[in-house]
Amino acid sequence: MKYKKGQILLITVMLLATVMTIVLSVSFKSVTDTQVTKLEEESQKALAAAESAIEVALKENSSDSSKTTIALSSISGISGFSGNATIEKLSGQTFTTSSILKDGSYTFYLGNYNLTTKAIESSYNQDVILCFQGGGTNPAIEATLVKSNGVTKYVVDPSSRITNASNGLPVSSSCPSGYTYSTTITGDANSQFLLVRVLYASTKLFFYSSSNLPVQGRTVSSQATSSTSTGVSKKVVLFQSYPQIPAEFFTTAF
Repeated sequence: MKYKKGQILLITVMLLATVMTIVLSVSFKSVTDTQVTKLEEESQKALAAAESAIEVALKENSSDSSKTTIALSSISGISGFSGNATIEKLSGQTFTTSSILKDGSYTFYLGNYNLTTKAIESSYNQDVILCFQGGGTNPAIEATLVKSNGVTKYVVDPSSRITNASNGLPVSSSCPSGYTYSTTITGDANSQFLLVRVLYASTKLFFYSSSNLPVQGRTVSSQATSSTSTGVSKKVVLFQSYPQIPAEFFTTAF
């Protein structure tokens, strides 16, 4: 009898332990799911707040100021989040575009673009090295230098598909790793902008000069941090280029 009672007690304890384990597991999962859901909601709200701040900052700032900062607390409709939205014009000796698709183009300004008057001022009176990437199907570029007193074209085709085009070699030592072809754009006091068309394949463009290049647009960043205990924070950064001119303006079609 004692042996049977001991077995029953042991089985009872094991059953209780199993039930408690199941209850605790379910409870833990429920709490974890609730926390994850709350974090996801806060994350989405933080992202929305950061994006909204960028929109407001761009609308309120249309001047040529080098840097402008707007606090999220000053923007109506945004509550429960702290942070700032910053708009600034950054300059440097180099500038890299995102990947430009085949037959696409990029407008590179060779002077200071005035957002108010829409005019290009103070031409960049220096040479600019233009680098681009190769690949399985080498891209080619057609760079149209527009000046106040004329137009000059530079054509680079590493695969010799375009008559009288340069092959872009040897590549300039100023080009970073991965950029296999280059050409030098000769600037002067009449330079306005450079319209670069990409042919045959997609590529990135890299511009370099020995001194700071003209600003090409505005960098906008916004960070929103939740005031709740979660402390979720989201940061959004984007680059808004100055107006891009369609390549068709400089292409003759028959």
